[in-house]
Amino acid sequence: MNSRILGSIIAATLAGPLAANAAPINQVNYNDLTGTQLVTFDDVPGGGAPGTNYDAIFVSGGVSFAERFVGQTNTPSGNFDVLSGSPGGPLALAVGAPGRNLNVFINVNSQVLTGLGPLGFPNFDAIGEGAIALLFTSEQSEFGFQLVGGDGGSATLDFFSRNGSLIQQIVLGGLANAFYGFSREGGVNDIAGVSIWNNDGAGIGFDNLKFDVPSGDVPEPGSLALLGLGLAGLGLGRRRKAA
Repeated sequence: MNSRILGSIIAATLAGPLAANAAPINQVNYNDLTGTQLVTFDDVPGGGAPGTNYDAIFVSGGVSFAERFVGQTNTPSGNFDVLSGSPGGPLALAVGAPGRNLNVFINVNSQVLTGLGPLGFPNFDAIGEGAIALLFTSEQSEFGFQLVGGDGGSATLDFFSRNGSLIQQIVLGGLANAFYGFSREGGVNDIAGVSIWNNDGAGIGFDNLKFDVPSGDVPEPGSLALLGLGLAGLGLGRRRKAA
């Protein structure tokens, strides 16, 4: 093999990571997102806290939700879920243990989604401490949400392509009741799913998930699976852990 061919192979090999890094996922202003699709969770049962417990994959606003992706491992730490490992391809959702998957409930007149931590539903020290994974039906370039109940902790977001490869990991610190937005630089459409886990002492919920759908590509509704209605209680916004 001559030096010119060898040099070309080496250059092509090195170009892969550089090309991927050339289009990062940037944190942006939620209001600057151009996506028109909004998930409010008002289309699924919720109710007063602790709300509705979901022990299966469920669909809201054309997006599918569960605890994690197949291939990821949930290793609880204290009251919180901690995700690790790499999903396989094609990207698929995995449900958590009974009472430790997801729930939806009304918080300040609006329904929010939370992950259920190790203590399990309906324990208030489980609501908001669990991991969440969401799967799009088509590749996206934007994603945003309203975070509810943040109290200064942090959240780890992993963005995955359809084949399960990690596009980028973003860690958000100083969580607050605020809106967060993310955009793939250059409008690259390759985000198929996102997993989120946190260590916020108050637990966190999600509302008003915004994303974009490529022109002419409309999500198909999936099967809705849910179990059990919760009892009326206090909202996540006023819940804080005892010292």
